Amino acid sequence: MSPINFRKIAVSLAIFAVIALGSAFTANADPVNFTLTGPDFSGSGNAVAGSITVLIANAGANTVTVTVTNNTDGFLDQLYLNNTAAPLANTGFVCTLCGAIGGDLGVTFGSNAFKADGDGLFDILVEFPQSGADRLNPGESITFTLTATGLTSDSFVDFSCSACPGAGGNGPFRIAAHVQGTASSGGGSVWIAEGNVPEPTSMVLLGSGLLGLAAGIRKRIRK
Repeated sequence: MSPINFRKIAVSLAIFAVIALGSAFTANADPVNFTLTGPDFSGSGNAVAGSITVLIANAGANTVTVTVTNNTDGFLDQLYLNNTAAPLANTGFVCTLCGAIGGDLGVTFGSNAFKADGDGLFDILVEFPQSGADRLNPGESITFTLTATGLTSDSFVDFSCSACPGAGGNGPFRIAAHVQGTASSGGGSVWIAEGNVPEPTSMVLLGSGLLGLAAGIRKRIRK
């Protein structure tokens, strides 16, 4: 049996720690990218084909652009987002360039106010047109702008409140969506989310802990 190579272990731990810390800081970088591929946490039970991508980028002081692309096999009905408390506490939230494909988007704000069926609770609800050509159908994309005092792309990385009364047993999620008329669910609807994403704080703690462990092993090797 070969002796344990503590030097290699220390190096491996250090590399993994750097990756973990990098992931934590990347989660708060501009722009913020979300990819919703599941899990389906409520609905007809079958996974939606493809994905929904949401890109949130800074577009000047107090302004972000939100680009939503639907690559599922149904039309996007509702999009649920979270927001830090500071911008939501301010008045003057405005949605500009909210014209959808032949229709208008509805954007509503409220702290832990919107429940995505079996999961909750989210701070922003974006409602898309549901009729005919106005829908955000598979392969289509739309960009709209949100403005508010103190708003940046980093304002959207919070998690839904899964512990709030009536929130349901799923989550927490950073983002969720309701997709209707999906072929993979027999024409029904499903709620999908980004999946289980490690919170940035947890990733920082993990990375810091691994660096400490690697340093301890290195110190032991030198003795």
